[in-house]
Amino acid sequence: MTERTTFALQGSKIYLGISTLVHLCTLLSAWFFSFNVYVSLTLSGILIAHFQYLNNTIFLRKNNTIHAFTLEGKTLIAIDKTGTQQQYPCVYCAYQSSFLVIINLGKQPLVIFKDSLANHSLSQLNRLLNA
Repeated sequence: MTERTTFALQGSKIYLGISTLVHLCTLLSAWFFSFNVYVSLTLSGILIAHFQYLNNTIFLRKNNTIHAFTLEGKTLIAIDKTGTQQQYPCVYCAYQSSFLVIINLGKQPLVIFKDSLANHSLSQLNRLLNA
């Protein structure tokens, strides 16, 4: 008998902090090392637009983002924002650590930070993936 566990996902504060830091460093370097104001304004606009796009991904606001998933053996059932379910028969873990897990779902990776699991711990997910 295989264990069936459902994990709910939420926005990650770690991922938000890392992306904010990277965007701020890039923005500062665009203004410190550029000698043209128009290039700096263009790069700033592109960075701000990219950060807004990234915020939709971080806070799980896009329609195709996975909000919950169920593990049953080697099968993963993903539930997205609209409520549709997709079943992935063969999933494998591409990377595991104490802060981050990356699961390959075909060509789409599912990135899970430690603080993005709403109802379980990342160590329980690591244990189920290694079983």
